Amino acid sequence: MRPWTIDADDIQVAEDFDASLLHRTNWIDDFLAHGRDERFIVTGTKGFGKTLLLKAKRVVYQQSKSTVCLPENALLDKPIGDKIFSAEMVDLYGHSTDNWRKVWLISIAAAALKHLGMVDGLALNPRLSALLADANLRSVIDHFVNLLDFPRADLFRSGSETDSHLVPRLRGINTPLAFFVDSIDEYFNKHIVTSTMRASDAGELSPEVWHLAQMALVETAYQLRRVNHHLKVFAAIRKEAFSKLDDATPMVQQYRGSTVDLSYSQASLREIFINNIRKEKERNLVSPARLRADPIEAYLGLTHVVQSATGQREEVFEYIHRHTLQRPRDLMTIGQKLSDIAPAERSEHAIKTAVNQAATEIAREYLNEISPYIGVELESVFGLIPANVLVRDDLDRIYREHNRALRARGDEREVHVFCMLFKAGLLGHVATDLVSAQRVQRFLRPGERTFEPDGILPPSTHYLVHPVLADLVQRCNGDYANRADRFNVIGDGRPWNEGGEEDLCVLQADIRDFTGLMQSPAIEQAVRRRLREAVQTHAGECRLFEISGGDSLTLVHHDPNAVIKVVRRIMEDLFEGEGHPVMRVAIDHGPVNLSPEPGSGGVLSGTPFRIAARLEPHVTPNEIWVTDGFREAIERGPSLYRAVPIPPEQQQGEAWAAGRLNVRKQASREADQWVRVYRIEDRSGR
Repeated sequence: MRPWTIDADDIQVAEDFDASLLHRTNWIDDFLAHGRDERFIVTGTKGFGKTLLLKAKRVVYQQSKSTVCLPENALLDKPIGDKIFSAEMVDLYGHSTDNWRKVWLISIAAAALKHLGMVDGLALNPRLSALLADANLRSVIDHFVNLLDFPRADLFRSGSETDSHLVPRLRGINTPLAFFVDSIDEYFNKHIVTSTMRASDAGELSPEVWHLAQMALVETAYQLRRVNHHLKVFAAIRKEAFSKLDDATPMVQQYRGSTVDLSYSQASLREIFINNIRKEKERNLVSPARLRADPIEAYLGLTHVVQSATGQREEVFEYIHRHTLQRPRDLMTIGQKLSDIAPAERSEHAIKTAVNQAATEIAREYLNEISPYIGVELESVFGLIPANVLVRDDLDRIYREHNRALRARGDEREVHVFCMLFKAGLLGHVATDLVSAQRVQRFLRPGERTFEPDGILPPSTHYLVHPVLADLVQRCNGDYANRADRFNVIGDGRPWNEGGEEDLCVLQADIRDFTGLMQSPAIEQAVRRRLREAVQTHAGECRLFEISGGDSLTLVHHDPNAVIKVVRRIMEDLFEGEGHPVMRVAIDHGPVNLSPEPGSGGVLSGTPFRIAARLEPHVTPNEIWVTDGFREAIERGPSLYRAVPIPPEQQQGEAWAAGRLNVRKQASREADQWVRVYRIEDRSGR
């Protein structure tokens, strides 16, 4: 079993199964333990590993050799293709689980009794007798598929005869039998895959068929354990179908007690990711020597990345985790993308690019899965979403615009699209954590809610677009990334910053004698282009970067060392271009007001902007001057740079006095504003 196996169908026989890739929790260990059979239904949405866990259970039973496992020649019993329904069949099976239970009971009874040679001497109707006599039908699914074609009268008669003739023989079985059934949801996918599919394309369609077939399997598996404890039916059921039992039967608590509901914490998902890393060949690791101490660093070559919009450092697995829907399959998709990058090329940029590409694939697949429930094409909605953080007014406006567009196309439905996205886990909200009392971000997990169109959203100051949708929304709205929130990294469970103040570095820079360069239009355009390209190349980690007037630059960063490094690289790239332009650079450090305005990415303001802007015109070209506040910030930790006082020979003019500079705006009535100024040098003394 290779690392990053996305589809458990790749595991065909017991020898293909690699137990080391299976994340072991207490509840998984309990489920897999031989003899622990109180839980026999595995539920989850697509991508949570239902098939893998069911195959692991089959392997445990098979290796014990104390139980007969069916089917014989495969790990799981799965239907192939899909079933075409007539109007009569929809009428027969589309209203309750009653008739489905008949089909499942007959199918399981037939497979069990035929395997044990216990079908002789039964007086049954011709259709059921022929079914039991057909040696080509061996598994539960073989019989299930054929039984669906029984006319109503034959099905009812067969159901009655099963109760009176087959069930008594089931009670007499003393050989342990275990059946493993999977993928019933896929067999009836046509009934929910698309609302636009016509009956002429795929027979009569009914979404209830998809739900009821799976619900009845749960009910039948539970009832069979009462008939004979030697009979065990293990099955994988979609969580969306299992949830329907809440309103369908008073037995739902008992059924839930027999169920393993797949859900993984972030710690569990991390362990799943690490288990796959350990299966990688050594040549595909960046730092093999780090494998035991830190497998993720060994694989990727780094421990943290910087979130571009906010400039915040983030542990690399948290970055990966945020770009999933918290499903194991999503991690396999991302892990494979990362594995395809040569170890020598696994830079931070390459890793983040691969993660975002994988996130887009995850989002597309998931949207296809849920489209039958949402019932609307989402691309038109994405084009109306301005930013990744929204307020209720934004949602109301987009809701109205979207429904107007639907009506213009002749669709009179009133679609609550954001309610659907919320239930799908793609729209988050801000809530107060009951334990910590802190404001945190919350996203539902896939399958946590049903898609009933109730039009209800939780109250929240802000609503959050899931990171997996970023590229899809960006393609429909080219300004989306530019309007990303500058104060919050979006992700389930992350803290929410309501605003306030934060101490940041604010840099203002200007090209010396840009007016002179403008005398040559060709050089002017080359300089503008060169500055723009340099900023785009080096300033991606800044909290804010902005070019104004073609020659003025503003940068905001949380790290004093990083902002110096960024601006030096920009200065070097700029000087190497036409005209060899040089810059004057001024930096202050202090409290910046964080006042989030949804849709704009937030507003940054505060005294450091004014101080840096007033200091910049005094700076000697090709130097970086900083304030006392910045000097203190850079001296709080290790640094390659130092801030030294401005030499006396450079303190020329009326603005200077006693080693301080008056940065009051010239020819204005402002009060004097004296600041102590320093020049940035390398520690080596360059």
